[in-house]
Amino acid sequence: MVATNSVIVAIVPHPGFSHVNSLFLLARLIASHNIPVHFICLSEFNQDLKLSVKGEYFGDINNIHFNDILIPPVEYCESTGDGDDRMILFRELMKQHWDPVQRTCVELSKSTKKLVIIYDSIMRVILGDVHSCHNVDTYIFHAGSALSKYSMLRQSINDLDVVDDDHEKLLHQMHDEFPTMDSCYPPLMDEFVKDLHEWDHNSGEFMISSREVEGKYFDLLANAKNKKPLWALGPLHMLLQSNYSSSSSSSRHECLEFLDNQDVNSVIYVSFGTGTKLSQEQLNELAFGLEKCNQRFIWVIGKGDHDNITNNKKGADKFEKKFGKIELPQGFEERVKRRGMTVRNWVPQLEILGHPSTGGFLSHCGWNSCMESISMGVPIIAWPNEWEQPYNAILITNVLNIGISLCNWTRKDELVTSESIEKSVKILMDTTEGEEMRKRAVELSNKIKSSVSPRGATSKEVESFISYITK
Repeated sequence: MVATNSVIVAIVPHPGFSHVNSLFLLARLIASHNIPVHFICLSEFNQDLKLSVKGEYFGDINNIHFNDILIPPVEYCESTGDGDDRMILFRELMKQHWDPVQRTCVELSKSTKKLVIIYDSIMRVILGDVHSCHNVDTYIFHAGSALSKYSMLRQSINDLDVVDDDHEKLLHQMHDEFPTMDSCYPPLMDEFVKDLHEWDHNSGEFMISSREVEGKYFDLLANAKNKKPLWALGPLHMLLQSNYSSSSSSSRHECLEFLDNQDVNSVIYVSFGTGTKLSQEQLNELAFGLEKCNQRFIWVIGKGDHDNITNNKKGADKFEKKFGKIELPQGFEERVKRRGMTVRNWVPQLEILGHPSTGGFLSHCGWNSCMESISMGVPIIAWPNEWEQPYNAILITNVLNIGISLCNWTRKDELVTSESIEKSVKILMDTTEGEEMRKRAVELSNKIKSSVSPRGATSKEVESFISYITK
């Protein structure tokens, strides 16, 4: 164990729900090793995190300290070009994070023999030259899969000398169907990737993934990064021995009660995370597809996390004004009420995926959702939307073979029809092909569970990470 004042860990997440959630789970893992952790984040997120763990034991709650970043609301603005509106908001957020984050880190460095700063790769610029403090080590967290990071490096750096024959064969087979950075990200992302690759002021990097899932791509990345340590620390919910299946009957979510009354592997779970917003036309097609497939389902209808990113409810209101209020087709819920659920609020996703009645997941392929589904042995219908999601989808469908693609990425701007949705759901849930995918997913889940056992490979990798950052 580490003495209280010898090492302090500061964690700086990107202010998006999935990023915050991943790094907070890491904070819990580090804190369970009796290491003080300071979570430097927007006050709104910190307040939500405090509420989420109220009354819950996860090691020593006193080892996590919440350092609030207080900034004025960022106004939503209409896009004047082809870029993503959220990039405009993000740049403004970075400006406002700069001083408070640096100031907090410098103050923390004065109170300990060693300060370890773990930061989201997107947040590197706001740390300035804090890395130059004599007692500071920095570590980079990369959201997304190792395959996505390797693919982005390969597409951005001409002289990348790490090549894999199997990956090259995959690229040849898929040709223009393989995602490109131009098709997934706003402009200048390739410059960001190059800059981060060349950045040499960090002591190591890690991803929330598992070598059981994509060990080959971790090896490729390790050889491409000047021999800096690279850890696979996931799935974190399993490493933390999450109590996702321990809800009491008196407090169980209605989704779980619905699942209790269904047959094994009979329900398709539909959710697109906190950052995806479907158009009214696309939502209608999804509704009709679920209705026509005659399959039992749970559909989580979210409005996206635009209000979280802007730190401003007015921003969410303007976003809704621009894109319109989303409504289900008239009479839809009444027509499907005997075999389907629609939910508009938070749901216990891990518990849903871990329930025996859940047999498939129609997902946007955000990496957190992918890892949760893989760890629970649930195959995926991949419907990526943006960012690294298309790369994650390739891992699911073309590398691991535990899912199917709903549509060709080269046609991502086209409407996905109810017929396509109906067909994909039926393939996954009611064919031999789908059952084979499910078997492979379960086999992979079992390997992951073995790796996070006390003597498993992932648990040993966590021990290596903790030992390294505190040495």
